[in-house]
Amino acid sequence: MERVCQNGHTLFLWYEDLNTNKIQKNIMMKNLFKTKLVKCGAALSLFVTAGICSAQNLNVSPNTVCPPITPAWAFGHIVWEDSLNNQKGAETLVNSYIERGYPVDAIIIDSPWSKSYNDFEWDPRRYKDASGMIKGFMQKGVRTILWLTGFVNEKGNDTSEQKSETFDEVARNNYGAYDSRSIGWWKGQGIHIDFTNDAAVKWWYSQLDKVFTEGVYGWKVDQGEVHLPGQFNTSKGMMTNEAFRYYYYDAMYDYAVDRKPDGITIARPYSWQEGLTSSIEKNNMAWCGDFKGDWEGMRSQINDIYRSARYGYGAIACEVGGFHRVKSTSLQFLRYAQFGCMTACMINGGENGPFSAHLPWTHGKEMEDAYRWCVNWLKSLVPYKFSTIVDAHLKGGSLIKGTDFVEHSHLLGNDIFTKAITSDENKVTYHLPDEGEWIDYWTGEVFQAGVKITEEYPISRFPLFIRSGAIIPMTDASMPGKRIFRIYPNGKTVRRFHLPKGDGIEYFDCTVSYDERKGRVTVASDAPADFVFIIGKKSVSASGEHIEKKIR
Repeated sequence: MERVCQNGHTLFLWYEDLNTNKIQKNIMMKNLFKTKLVKCGAALSLFVTAGICSAQNLNVSPNTVCPPITPAWAFGHIVWEDSLNNQKGAETLVNSYIERGYPVDAIIIDSPWSKSYNDFEWDPRRYKDASGMIKGFMQKGVRTILWLTGFVNEKGNDTSEQKSETFDEVARNNYGAYDSRSIGWWKGQGIHIDFTNDAAVKWWYSQLDKVFTEGVYGWKVDQGEVHLPGQFNTSKGMMTNEAFRYYYYDAMYDYAVDRKPDGITIARPYSWQEGLTSSIEKNNMAWCGDFKGDWEGMRSQINDIYRSARYGYGAIACEVGGFHRVKSTSLQFLRYAQFGCMTACMINGGENGPFSAHLPWTHGKEMEDAYRWCVNWLKSLVPYKFSTIVDAHLKGGSLIKGTDFVEHSHLLGNDIFTKAITSDENKVTYHLPDEGEWIDYWTGEVFQAGVKITEEYPISRFPLFIRSGAIIPMTDASMPGKRIFRIYPNGKTVRRFHLPKGDGIEYFDCTVSYDERKGRVTVASDAPADFVFIIGKKSVSASGEHIEKKIR
């Protein structure tokens, strides 16, 4: 718990050190270059010259800002490649996964895909039939997500055309930030759109409309704005880079969900490079990206994911195997995947290594099977994760809870616990959460709260526990259309869920209770459904809205 007060230019506070989880008291910090209150859940972020101090559970304001609802389809497996960057590479990638029995929910078409950055004209030399490709993906149940930044280029590093056809229009109408100056960035040189300017945003949206067609469901919103100065002129006057970036990310989110309510933006939440980047209430798939594929990169990504969760971002994904510089060993790749299947979404692809580096079947049969288990587990938990995010949307909070920065452990929702394995050593030590009883998923052994465990895990397993008394809504490919609940008895248990009606954001409420002594399950649902209740090897099916059944 922290207390904050401001007196002139001096700030006094008690805060929790996110690196040690220890309370540091009576800290006085001066020379603040930014103080930013984030009213979500009750999180507070303080940007100071020495680094970042994060506060939690502060009750800054009764006006809680909460994360949006993430569409059910997005709680899955998203793939991409950054080696070929063409239609053949994209289609080969998706087909290779599907042919081997891996579910694929979406593909990111990363840069470069357009003639020039960001003209939103498909480059026919790379994508001869983009509309046919996207249609083919949709026929396989795979949505398309397109990469972008806010720059309109006059010079490009790796595009077929240097200057965008719209560059002069942007300059002439002063649609750019920083007085529409053309500046260098990591993909060339161009003008960054001024997302505080309503006319510029309206024009930008008209450009996006050219490619946001059927089958395209979102944007991977990458960093370009970081190349603007620390402070620059906008339509609203002088603005810091930190303040401006919210306009950029918010505009992209607003566009996606306005055009398609089930659309998403994949955007950074907290980033160790830049701090907070996107608004909590306008980020429905937070992406902590651009890490190395080794253990150091994995630990760094976990830290960013955990910090983002503490700030109040709802659905936070894992970039499996990292993105750049160092590629993963086979063991690192799998441990990355095992952690990733305990987040909102697994995003797998990168430039760190050859095209095959992120393909699980190139790492051997055992690794391939273990990765497939991770994807299937990830997919089976879609109703559980969706319900948790709806709850966060209504009350504040995150899918990822109870984060421990030292042991790299967390809760997924309230009832599933994991600890990441972040070294070549398969023998790990960790503590279970300090409340409840916990069931080892692999062995069924029951442990008391707070127990210290030392265990060696084969490569196909990792620390995974279910709270005793939990009721977990799940899916099972062998029972399509069924509402499945796996029950872990512990006396009397009641859970209220927000279950997705389809692949989008609409839901209905359903309360499930189980009395262990009587062996009776009761359901009160806002909508009729076909239910399946599973306890161990026993199961019972029922249909309707109000159900009372015995499981014998």
